[in-house]
Amino acid sequence: MGFAEHMLSYTHALAASVLVGKVVLLSFVVAPVLARVLAPIPFGSVVRAMFPAYYALGMGAAGVGLVSVAVLLLGREQTTTGGLAVGLWAAVLAIEWYCRTPLTPTINDLSDRLKDQTASGQAEPLLQRRWDRLHRRSVWLNGTVLVLGLCLVGLM
Repeated sequence: MGFAEHMLSYTHALAASVLVGKVVLLSFVVAPVLARVLAPIPFGSVVRAMFPAYYALGMGAAGVGLVSVAVLLLGREQTTTGGLAVGLWAAVLAIEWYCRTPLTPTINDLSDRLKDQTASGQAEPLLQRRWDRLHRRSVWLNGTVLVLGLCLVGLM
């Protein structure tokens, strides 16, 4: 393996490490600590401010990982492992984009509407159920990204 291949392999490993690290750090360290020390409204404000950068980091890692694996595969015999890595990175990129672009803004909008309704004493149960459903989806997708990232680490 030449220098370029070593660098591409290293870049792929670094991208997978960043991806897994960002999920683990936010999910198991930052969010639980913030939830313990902040009241619900400041907690929501801080987390809301972090999510665009959080998902952008995931998209960046996925883009770098996808490109590094694709370039490594150029001119080589295609393998199941290589194709799987490309597919996993593409899935991560799609999930991170979806969470950053339509999902999080929708959750934020619903949250704002719920706060307004609660303040006026007219909270709609349907709106709360929709927020709960989308929030569960975001948690599930975050867990999926973690599993996919761990799979990518395992493929190295």
